[in-house]
Amino acid sequence: MSVALSVVVPVKDEAANVGPLAREIAAALGPEAAHEIIFIDDGSSDGTSDALQALKTEIPSLRVLRHERNL
Repeated sequence: MSVALSVVVPVKDEAANVGPLAREIAAALGPEAAHEIIFIDDGSSDGTSDALQALKTEIPSLRVLRHERNL
């Protein structure tokens, strides 16, 4: 699949918010659009990374990058 649009979302300690935000972005982009949603976890310590990983099965266009520490 060729990607026509990339949405990049930096997050830090947003475990409760990443799910609703990712779902809202995915719904706005729709199933037909060639897109990817990239969340960059900037060293979260509250479970944000786990929440994002769990969303990958629900939102196939989701990509997760994680920094080990806040950069």
